[in-house]
Amino acid sequence: MEDRMPHHDDFTGPTAPRRTLGIGRLLGGALVGLVLISGLIGALLLARPALDVAPGPVPGAPEAAEGH
Repeated sequence: MEDRMPHHDDFTGPTAPRRTLGIGRLLGGALVGLVLISGLIGALLLARPALDVAPGPVPGAPEAAEGH
C-alpha cells in the first residue's frame, strides 16, 4: 500500500481558479439583466394609475344629506 502525501501541486486552495467568461455568457447575463430591469419599469408604469390619489366624492354619503 502506497502512502500518498499531498504535494504542493495537489492543493488548489479554498477557491476555484477563475475562468474567463465567453461572449455568449456575457450576452446572456446582459439579456437577463435587461429583462429584469424592463420588467420592473413595466410594473411601475402599470401600477402608476393605481397609485395616483385623486380627490373624489365621499363614498356612502346620501344625496339627502347634501341638501339636494
